[in-house]
Amino acid sequence: MRENVLYIRNLLIRIVFLTVLFIVSVIGFSRMINKVTPDTATVMSSSTFPLVCMQKDGVDFNELHGYSREINASELRDSITPLSDTRGITIKIETFGTAVDSVSYEVSTIDGTKSLENTKVIKLNQDGDTITADLTLMDKILMNQEYVLKIQVATGGRNIYYYTHVLLADGLHTSDYLNFAAGFWDKCINKTDLDSVGQAIEPDDTTDQDDTLAYMDIHDSVQRLTWGKLNPQIFYKPTPRLTEINENTATMTMDYRISAASDAGAQEVYDVHEYYRLRYTDSRVYLLNFERTTDQIFDPENGSVLTKDGIDLGITQKEVEYKADSKNRCIAFVQEDVLWTYMTQKGSFTRVFGFPQTENMDARDFYRQNTIRIIRVDENGNVTFAVGGYMNRGSHEGDNGIALYYYDAGSNMVSELAFLQSDGNTERIQLDMKDCLYLTQNDKTCYVFLSGVLYAVDMASGEVKEVRKGISNECYAGSESGRYFAWLKEGKVYGSSELEEIDLESGETRTYSCGQDEYLRPLSFMKEDLVYGIAKQGDVQVPHGGNGIFPMYQLQIVDADGNSVKTYQADGIYVKGVQKTGNMLNLSRVAKKDSGYEDAPADQIVSSDTAADVELGIATQVDDRKRTEVLLRVGGTISFEKADTAVSRLVTGTSKTAVIPMNPDMQDLYYVYASGGLTAMYTYPNDAIVKADSVFGVVINQSQDYVWVRGDKVDQVEIPMKKIPESVRSGTTDVSQLQIGIGKQVVDLSGCTLDEVLYFVSHGRPVIAQTAEGVKIIVGYDKYNTYLLNPGDTKWTYFGMQDSTDLFAAAGNVFYSYLDSAA
Repeated sequence: MRENVLYIRNLLIRIVFLTVLFIVSVIGFSRMINKVTPDTATVMSSSTFPLVCMQKDGVDFNELHGYSREINASELRDSITPLSDTRGITIKIETFGTAVDSVSYEVSTIDGTKSLENTKVIKLNQDGDTITADLTLMDKILMNQEYVLKIQVATGGRNIYYYTHVLLADGLHTSDYLNFAAGFWDKCINKTDLDSVGQAIEPDDTTDQDDTLAYMDIHDSVQRLTWGKLNPQIFYKPTPRLTEINENTATMTMDYRISAASDAGAQEVYDVHEYYRLRYTDSRVYLLNFERTTDQIFDPENGSVLTKDGIDLGITQKEVEYKADSKNRCIAFVQEDVLWTYMTQKGSFTRVFGFPQTENMDARDFYRQNTIRIIRVDENGNVTFAVGGYMNRGSHEGDNGIALYYYDAGSNMVSELAFLQSDGNTERIQLDMKDCLYLTQNDKTCYVFLSGVLYAVDMASGEVKEVRKGISNECYAGSESGRYFAWLKEGKVYGSSELEEIDLESGETRTYSCGQDEYLRPLSFMKEDLVYGIAKQGDVQVPHGGNGIFPMYQLQIVDADGNSVKTYQADGIYVKGVQKTGNMLNLSRVAKKDSGYEDAPADQIVSSDTAADVELGIATQVDDRKRTEVLLRVGGTISFEKADTAVSRLVTGTSKTAVIPMNPDMQDLYYVYASGGLTAMYTYPNDAIVKADSVFGVVINQSQDYVWVRGDKVDQVEIPMKKIPESVRSGTTDVSQLQIGIGKQVVDLSGCTLDEVLYFVSHGRPVIAQTAEGVKIIVGYDKYNTYLLNPGDTKWTYFGMQDSTDLFAAAGNVFYSYLDSAA
């Protein structure tokens, strides 16, 4: 009996102990979870903003995405909308069920400094979820001049803002361009009227050289451009976006989705981006350039994506954002604006973050104006990452900036750490965050480089401090992890002697210098190792700003502690430039001769981590139907055939918002736009023009004025003598004297070709050119000749086009002209 009582007592004690332990554990666990998820966790909310697009003869184009606040108009360059002869335009609003209370619009100058009109739209025509309205702008609009049109849509007590450039000009042929592009992609998808496709393209010795459907251009075959054996169907139709238009040419892009059946019968979905450069002559449209990129939507549940050699990403570009932990247990990668993780020991995928929805998707979801950058990954699958640019949906829908997130694999939840709000150009934000974005290991400080300033953001208070300002364009480089950032202290790309590097984790800086008769320049990073070049001052040639020669006799590679890893030097050979590709530095080189520098054979520097990079990184395989597919190697052989897939949840609630100020001392730069977006930034106009010509692009200055446009050149022109400024007729090449005499911004075009500088003559601006015989002034041209004026003369003479080309080239192609904007 006693033994029974003791047994019952001990049993009760155990029950009480376990109950108390359970309650304490639940409370503790709940508190721990609440530190990560203070509010609730759910899927990201769908887009709520309406879409606005323009209409021309019943055709939709220029789809505009709304901003939640007014944005600096001078920073936006997304589309251009031609006006009718009566300054009219039709807009269409897709409400998606959102009630629209009112619509108004404002017209301002291109730099946003002056408002010309602010008008409320009186008549709105609604048909279900679609609203149309006809706008007629006031007569303050001048011909052949761009303005900013801001459309304000009021809905539910909030205002949403939409922006486009508008232009009033004759002979733009907008409908012809829109119809050509619509017909071209349709013929390619449906394989119809292949003769007209063949007549539009320009096959050459590069035709079908790369066996891939991921990238195609005007030089590929009809068979490749009509998708080979893929046999796709249209999944989501495109809306053309005009990015440039003038009386000679137009540029537009189209984004759409296609689907195709896999070999196993599963549905594959692809995002397609097309770029068109067009010319209208002789009552027809000619295709000057065409590019197409295709990227497969990654879907591990729709067919097998696992091979023994790696993760099959399908048809896509080879530049894949990815990062792994030190043991390769977790691989985080971005595919078509979606962040995924793959756990190598479990063979499981998680869809961590992405604006594109898997269901109920529309054009608002895959608006490609943002970039995901992976900051760090650990072996448990936790990922810290950033999303920069335009926020398509969620709590920051319609805002601009950089959102920092943390994914906790244990709870499968994504928490927002902070939002760094910016008024900067969306595309430049994406470029800058690739150069420098770092969050310290303790999550206390975020460093970000934007528009020439390195900022430190306190993650707890949101306080923003300038770490370094005045960092000049082309004078900096960032490491692969973002932890290290280097820049020239003097900020002179051709004339700096000190290079500063900062460790953003510790805050420590290190300075590298060169000899008294030398200059140096940061070139790149190989992972965390800084690569910089050294040149003799006497060898550096920069008489015309851009297009300078910086021949580096030596390259230095130093590790994170400042220790020399490698010195590269070749007798009599100089490095002219460096391009990083994967784990390799490709060196363009020159040899010094009595007459100057001549091209020398290229060379490479290969990373010492090559073996590890082969096991982890990008590879390819060939498929008969899809051609070249991209594989992501995961650091070893994959034994799983099919993977489990999970979808994360987003913790809702508030996070700290920090406002990154606009740089008041923004460096005057020249922006190259090509393929429908910002391609590069240059300090000097001649460098920008040479680049734009090579990529069929345009050059814009800091004030949003056109500097140069490929193809926008008439066949024949003569500038009247009375319109040639006296200082130009004098033949002076003194830039300051020219600028005072003309009252316009003078540009040094040295290094450009004759064909490139004739753009200025075509637009009524003469060009001063150096020759061995002295200065000549180009005042006109036709198909066969240039019209050359000697300084002081009142009559010009013909000179053959090829002879002119040779004449100017022999003198080094030294040219000067000016822009329409004031000095």
